[in-house]
Amino acid sequence: MAVTEIHPITTTLSKALDYIQNPDKTDEKMLVSGYACSPETAVFQFNQVKKNADKKDGYLAFHLIQSFSPGEVDYETAHKIGQELADKVFRGKFQYVCATHIDKGHIHNHVIANSVSFKDYSKYNSSPNSYYYIRRISDKLCKEHGLSVITEPKEHGKSHYEHTQDKKGRSWKSLLRQNIDRCILKAKDWDEFLLLMQREKYEIKQGKYISFRADEQERFTRSKTLGENYTEEMIKNRIHGSAKKISSPENAVGRNLIIDIENSFKAQQSKGYAQWAKGFNLKLAAQTMNYLTEHNLLDRDVLNEKVSSLSASYDTSRSKLKSVEKRIKETEEQIHDIDVYRKNKPVADKLQSVVFKEKFKREHESELILFKAAEKSVKKYFAGEKIPLIKDLWAEQKQLLSEKEKLYSETNSAKSELDELLTVQRNIDKFLGLEHEQEKESKKKRSGELE
Repeated sequence: MAVTEIHPITTTLSKALDYIQNPDKTDEKMLVSGYACSPETAVFQFNQVKKNADKKDGYLAFHLIQSFSPGEVDYETAHKIGQELADKVFRGKFQYVCATHIDKGHIHNHVIANSVSFKDYSKYNSSPNSYYYIRRISDKLCKEHGLSVITEPKEHGKSHYEHTQDKKGRSWKSLLRQNIDRCILKAKDWDEFLLLMQREKYEIKQGKYISFRADEQERFTRSKTLGENYTEEMIKNRIHGSAKKISSPENAVGRNLIIDIENSFKAQQSKGYAQWAKGFNLKLAAQTMNYLTEHNLLDRDVLNEKVSSLSASYDTSRSKLKSVEKRIKETEEQIHDIDVYRKNKPVADKLQSVVFKEKFKREHESELILFKAAEKSVKKYFAGEKIPLIKDLWAEQKQLLSEKEKLYSETNSAKSELDELLTVQRNIDKFLGLEHEQEKESKKKRSGELE
């Protein structure tokens, strides 16, 4: 879900642009992009368009903000959506700088666009209708990227977990496994378990194998097809807290986290800790156990190893992506500066031969300013080297963009899976009381150090 707003900038355009490009907020400016302008020289380029259009009065620029729900989108996707929104709102006619801020609890985009078009010198018209248009475009882009949108009338929203699972399209087996886990945690015996499953709107068929069918499900699902922890015998043992530790052949012998979680719950309940019986905790436990079963992560060592492996993979992909993005930004700047340099070089060369130099400077002030700025940049990049052809830089950029897309996919995939695993780890520690134990150990250690 994204919330949008837009307002005019009447003063201090330079400060506004500096603010949205703050390196501390934009991952060292990796999440800053410009359209028809360089972010570093956007103020000058905006003003140059206004000067050429002879439209110096009115609003300096427009500031568009797009804010996402916490945890719903990654940095790169948010920035991409921000660029797509700006492209559609300003129709490719207005220069803009897009910056994604990641320093707050929620990711948000800032877009500052010139108030005057560089193509036809028309002014951008902001009105109540344009606000609703921006919102519709933002909602459409969010849907295309698998994000939620604000619906009217306002309905009871889903949790982020539920939204993610719905997006993935949970199977009947996944839902059944989760409901069985939750009912096991609540039930004191087999009869109560069956009653609880009926309350979850499951039809139950008992025979050689116990089977369940949800209201909208066509066929019954045998519980034993859900995994070793879901046979009738195992369910009964789990209810009574007498289940043996099962470990898959791939995991070797180890601690079954599902059984550990259940035993922890039952132990807490037997001690009278009512909070452990609250619906939220039971639901979260069932979701966690469902994830462990579906991903064959029943052993803590296997889970920890998976987290370490994914963390290393994410760090590697992220590092490569940063390097590629940095080079893409460099090629963008080089293409722009070389183009400006070559277009305005004849004017700078002519200055050397004209008689009335001051008059010539006044008549060609903008071209000379642009040339000097571009010349400085070109010398910085290609000092003592031949200036490359723009077509060669375009070819390099095309290759880099292809590599960037691949790395984006790898990075986002690793991050998404890593985030899920870290959440599962935290949930397990919570259910098993490990966080409390770790805190006690830490206090003991600090106490010993003080003595």
